[in-house]
Amino acid sequence: MKILIVEDEINAFQYLRDSILKIRPDVQIQAHLESVEETVNWLLENPSPDLIFLDIELSDGRSFEIFEHVQVQSPIIFTTAYDQYAIEAFKLNSIGYLLKPIHVDDLRKALEKYERSRPKADVQLTAQLQAVFGKLNQQKKQRCLVKKGNHFEFINIADVACVHSDEGLTFLHTFQGQRHFYTSTVEGLMAGLDGKDFFQINRGQIVNINAIQKIHPFFNQRMKLDLSVQVPGVEFLVSRSNLQEFREWVDS
Repeated sequence: MKILIVEDEINAFQYLRDSILKIRPDVQIQAHLESVEETVNWLLENPSPDLIFLDIELSDGRSFEIFEHVQVQSPIIFTTAYDQYAIEAFKLNSIGYLLKPIHVDDLRKALEKYERSRPKADVQLTAQLQAVFGKLNQQKKQRCLVKKGNHFEFINIADVACVHSDEGLTFLHTFQGQRHFYTSTVEGLMAGLDGKDFFQINRGQIVNINAIQKIHPFFNQRMKLDLSVQVPGVEFLVSRSNLQEFREWVDS
């Protein structure tokens, strides 16, 4: 059996690794990863392991972000120090978990359960995780994972000046003049942004209030925005249906 362990605390990793090998000496620990970014890139570049032990709180964010950027083909056992409410949410959604501090007997039972059933990755896993993390994670995004070549890297949300979609693809433009491809939709990204700083001006565009330089009346009861960053060939227009809310937003 090949196992991937994603855990940002070295002592917790060593304890979990040693406990697994004590129970199943024939297991191969494929890798030890500590972050969302590392895990996304590893899963893109390597064959799927037989089983993943996945901590929730990682060094650069919560592990749910992994599922936004790569399709996970392996069964997962989450390791969590969350409170009882979170544990009940995992139970309700049939998601495997081990509560920290992990006891060897619980680990043995989890491995035995996996070996009995040899479960395949649940196609509903992302939806299940959304149900859990949507309640647990009330904080707005501080950074996001963007695609760069064959890898992903983080950029700070505060550096994003505007967002637009083009033929179904989502692009982020930073105040530094960089353009990044983002794997989610405009609506999906907006759901995680702070409404004090960002506003979705139409179905395919988001602006950072700090990027707006001028506002012009436009035909058909819309408004045109001049931004501090240049996006060739793209006009940023506030739709008529969003106009009143936009006015209140910029005036708040």
